[in-house]
Amino acid sequence: MARLLMPRYFIPILIALACVGAITLIDNDGQRAVAQKAEDAQRGKPSVVLIIMDEFPVDQMLRSDGKIDAVRYPNFAALAAGGTWFKNASTTYDSTTRAIPQVMDGRLARKSTTPDFVGHPNSVYTIFGRRGYRIVSSQEATSVCPPRYCKGARRKRPDILPLLQSGRRDRLNRFFAAIKPGKPTLYLKHVLLPHGPYMFLPSGKQTRRTFRDPLPGMNGPVGFGSRTLTEHNRQRLQLQIAFADREIGRMITRMKANGTYDPSLIAITADHGISFQVGVKDRRTATRSNIDEVAPVPLFIKAPGQRRGRTSSAYARTVDVVPTIADLLNFKMPYRADGRSAFSATVRKRRFVRMIRRGFNGTLTVSAKNMERRRRALVRDKVAKFGQGDFASLYTGIGPNRQLLGKLTAALKPAAQGSLRTQIANASDMRSVDPGSEVHATQVAGSLTGGKRGRGRDLAVAVNGRIEAVGQTFRLRGSSKESYALMVPESALKPGRNSVELFEVTDKGTKLQLIGKA
Repeated sequence: MARLLMPRYFIPILIALACVGAITLIDNDGQRAVAQKAEDAQRGKPSVVLIIMDEFPVDQMLRSDGKIDAVRYPNFAALAAGGTWFKNASTTYDSTTRAIPQVMDGRLARKSTTPDFVGHPNSVYTIFGRRGYRIVSSQEATSVCPPRYCKGARRKRPDILPLLQSGRRDRLNRFFAAIKPGKPTLYLKHVLLPHGPYMFLPSGKQTRRTFRDPLPGMNGPVGFGSRTLTEHNRQRLQLQIAFADREIGRMITRMKANGTYDPSLIAITADHGISFQVGVKDRRTATRSNIDEVAPVPLFIKAPGQRRGRTSSAYARTVDVVPTIADLLNFKMPYRADGRSAFSATVRKRRFVRMIRRGFNGTLTVSAKNMERRRRALVRDKVAKFGQGDFASLYTGIGPNRQLLGKLTAALKPAAQGSLRTQIANASDMRSVDPGSEVHATQVAGSLTGGKRGRGRDLAVAVNGRIEAVGQTFRLRGSSKESYALMVPESALKPGRNSVELFEVTDKGTKLQLIGKA
């Protein structure tokens, strides 16, 4: 069949043969377990891992040729190389508590429904629960799994804010640890990543000890008017996507080690994206001007036994995820869904992106041709500012006086000392770097005092005597303070003692005035 990498009936046979071939290597209990797995496979009951990420603008991880940047995001690239990547996938709603349930049940968001099992009585949970699957669920914005299949299930959705503030890494680790061989299982995880607060790094470290940004509101509406701050936050998002990529890689490694990767169906998507327009009041509500950032989401689906990758141009939507899973497993949908299998002729013929307006007062529709043109422009802008193919270029394309990057401060002229001063946030974590700590304080941020009132003052950060970042000051709306926020590469800070200096750059980029030190 052209739409699958192999006939559906052949996948369970391969799984069964693989399981049977392993019987001689284990004890009697293990033999019975493997035999059961083989029987389940023959009945078409492989385990399913469905991960729904949050606020993930997929174009932020693309190269200029439209492919996933495999250096920065190797595990998402590996999913595309070993599964099916739907590069034109999109959401149909821009709010988490309505966008997540539509992934779970394949039905378009409706004004009257609540994000729980009462509002969504039919879902992926009931499809698999009625077929005898074990359910492992971790929801962070909904409570769609009914108590029949999820013991102790909440009747109402959890409060999202506390879950954003702590425990994201730990909850994800617990979910990964639950993926084991044995009874066919539906594993479903909604993870609040790469959603802010932006604090995680590609290495798995975090830039600070708590969720609180060093400048309150710097990733909120009071900062949306600053282009400098917008670029800083966009840079931080790309670092957090790399952290999410790392975590997905850990899941894949674990599944391969315990034998669950190949026979399982794996699907990864997100609720919606986010816009980085400057001067707006809201970056999450979809409009005609930002739908090219809010609508596109990642969608990777690896069928059981699939090893060869495929990139699909089909305009799949998040409501198509459950029908696609059912299609691949040859399950008949037991209720009427709005979505269709992403491999179906219906989806292949789709040539538009359509979102329901927040508030349910109409829809936003963009043609495929127009959407592709706008997305290519976004990727060109992203690559021009944040580079591609390595992490070094993520730090070298924004800010003024970029010719200073890499230069030693000792080789540059000092400016006359003035009264401008600052205290760098989290300075103690920069001065002394503990390799065993989760904290790697690579964000240099704070506010200025003294000196003449300035606007867009040029700055440079030196780490151990070498210029590692350049930028400008900004003002948060409603604040009289002149503030700054710059990222330095993780490699700039060495284990042990470090010197971090903040300079004002003057005389057209030729002189440095020291204004703060960590």
